[in-house]
Amino acid sequence: MGPSLSVSASASFERGSVVLTYLDIVLVLVVAIPALALGAPQLGYIVGAAAWIIQRIASVEVDRRLEAITELRRRLAMGVVASMTRVWLLAITIVIVGVAGSREDGLTAALVIFGAFSIHFGQSALAHVMRKRETNP
Repeated sequence: MGPSLSVSASASFERGSVVLTYLDIVLVLVVAIPALALGAPQLGYIVGAAAWIIQRIASVEVDRRLEAITELRRRLAMGVVASMTRVWLLAITIVIVGVAGSREDGLTAALVIFGAFSIHFGQSALAHVMRKRETNP
């Protein structure tokens, strides 16, 4: 089998804490209560949160399937296609919410998705550093 290429958090990081692995989802759900109580547009927050959570669940399944691909080029290509598809679906969701609801709903959905992405990106970067430390002590 060729070199491993992972587009998600490392297995040891995931085993360490489920809450840390899914911190982006936890924060989206926890922040919903005060955000909605303080007057954030409901449609935008709910649709943005749902879109993020659904794409994260899908990304976990895609990552599992990518691990089964042994050819590095094919794994990389499929990973890029999956990532770009998720980005486009999230962008389309933001536009649809902005058109179907109001501009404030679209902005709220965008902020929820951007915030969750930022947390997830940080998690992935941390997992990558931890993975490098495990392989190169």
